[in-house]
Amino acid sequence: MPAAPPEFAADFSALLAERHVALAVSGGSDSIALMRLAANWARTNHPGLVLSVLTVDHGLRPEAAAEAAQVGRWAAEIGLSHYLLQWTEEPKPVTGIQARARAARYGLMAAWCRSKGAGALLTAHTRDDQAETVLMRLSRTLSPESLAGIRPVGGWEGLPLLRPLLQVKRQALRDWLAGLGQPWIDDPSNDDTRFERVRARRTLAGMTAGTSERLANLAERSAVAAALLERLSRRWILLSLHEHDAGICHVAAGDFRGLPLALRERILAAIIGHYGGGQATPEAEELRRVADWACGEQGPVRCTLGGALLGRRKAGFWVTREAARIAADPVIVPESGKLLWDKRFMIEAAAGSTVTPVASRKLPPMPGVPVYAQRACPWIEQPEGAPPPVSRFRRLAPAS
Repeated sequence: MPAAPPEFAADFSALLAERHVALAVSGGSDSIALMRLAANWARTNHPGLVLSVLTVDHGLRPEAAAEAAQVGRWAAEIGLSHYLLQWTEEPKPVTGIQARARAARYGLMAAWCRSKGAGALLTAHTRDDQAETVLMRLSRTLSPESLAGIRPVGGWEGLPLLRPLLQVKRQALRDWLAGLGQPWIDDPSNDDTRFERVRARRTLAGMTAGTSERLANLAERSAVAAALLERLSRRWILLSLHEHDAGICHVAAGDFRGLPLALRERILAAIIGHYGGGQATPEAEELRRVADWACGEQGPVRCTLGGALLGRRKAGFWVTREAARIAADPVIVPESGKLLWDKRFMIEAAAGSTVTPVASRKLPPMPGVPVYAQRACPWIEQPEGAPPPVSRFRRLAPAS
């Protein structure tokens, strides 16, 4: 008796407003199952939905072109259009090849979706992928955000990524495909132990029964914990963060010191991400170090992280932009007369005005604002006769 179709379990409410979505299909068992399950789901639940099958040829194996062509034939058999995308970068990277190939793959598919009006991309990550991801991350971090692993709904360059098979085991997909007589392609790189994921997969295979399931459950519980930390950190920021329109915020030591470390790290990540101009996402260990520094009395009075500059005072600490990290080249105000400068200040000025950091220019003293913060503010030069410009700092905790 053929195996029952695996559950297509993601929340597809976001799809109901879409007319066109894409499927990432490499030809492996997981993605071929995704293609067939998505086609079945669309026919039953959303007949007007257009599904496009995307396959990326990374140019790393001579067999890849023929394999992509085979995916195209399988897609055509069930009435789906297939598109081949090629990673043409040369020379190919020697180190970090999987990470670079992944970034290239998603970049190519996201660009295709934008150009063709596809509103989302579906990928075939399974519960096995989730367990492997958590095992790999356990060796590096205990952060709930990281251990939450692969999320059912994600994004890439603004494109929604949906993972409808995240609760399904790979073997269930293979059993179903075998019952249909549907073949798939086994990528030899899946057996190459140079890659961390392959090593994690083999490690899991040698562990006691149920380990993979427990790791997947850990991801789900970590996602709940991460969401709770996110809500608590946003609430704390809204109630306790003191912000100044010059682009600086103050944190009272007493309010901050008594919080659990995980919450302090999450709050710092949000503050640094905002005040640092979105430069980079700090690592968990970096956040832990700065959280200890902010609550202590040892070490330097100032430090930098993620494009932000932090200064410690007796009553707490302040955070502002690291002025040296702001590009000195002038930014031109467009015809609209509006410009988001350094991801922090909304500028309204005459078209053609130039905006640069204040840097070493002398400004009148501003009470409660150290010179470091003033240096990171925008300096606006307008055409003669233009009305005065307006510069508004985008606060992290907007007034209600």
